[in-house]
Amino acid sequence: MNTPATSLLKITLSTCLLISLPMMGFAAIDTPQKWKLDVPKTNVDFQVTYLGSGTVKGQFNKMNGSINYDVKNPTGTTINFTVHTNSVDAGGSLRNAFLRRKELLNAAQYPTMTFVSKKVNMINAKEANVTGDFTVLGKTKPLTVKVTLANVENDPVTLEPILKFRATGIIDRYTYGVTAFPSIVGNMIPLEISGNLVAAS
Repeated sequence: MNTPATSLLKITLSTCLLISLPMMGFAAIDTPQKWKLDVPKTNVDFQVTYLGSGTVKGQFNKMNGSINYDVKNPTGTTINFTVHTNSVDAGGSLRNAFLRRKELLNAAQYPTMTFVSKKVNMINAKEANVTGDFTVLGKTKPLTVKVTLANVENDPVTLEPILKFRATGIIDRYTYGVTAFPSIVGNMIPLEISGNLVAAS
């Protein structure tokens, strides 16, 4: 028997359930506060002018490092990258050997390049200029890269939340004393590091 009181109770319970469902769903996909670098999902790409008019694109196939990003303290973000110069891949063994030679990357004597962040200047909520020490061939100079974050999404495999990022900068190889072959290899080298951030424990 449905009395007015019973009907009111049913309506109240139904309303509470409908309200609580979105809140439960929101809690399940709550955005993590702290993030870290997913190294296997990170790419280091570059391009260089070749013979004055052409462009050669390549990447470094081996890197490691860390990004520690706190949503509540973005200016406290720290970035530390190490790129292995011997892993350079510009599309062919002869070209790779040329880039590894003493006059250019000098991979035998200097097996790594490193970037260590020092200062983060926020442009907006998803973009920042990050200045740090970039070390190549034993020489350390300041370098500023622009870091851009995408929207949080779920990884299609793990179903865990991920935050995609892209860091871009331009390196003048002459600044580091790499002046060989000016008519073959350009001096201004755009660099891009992209990948995923995952929730930090």
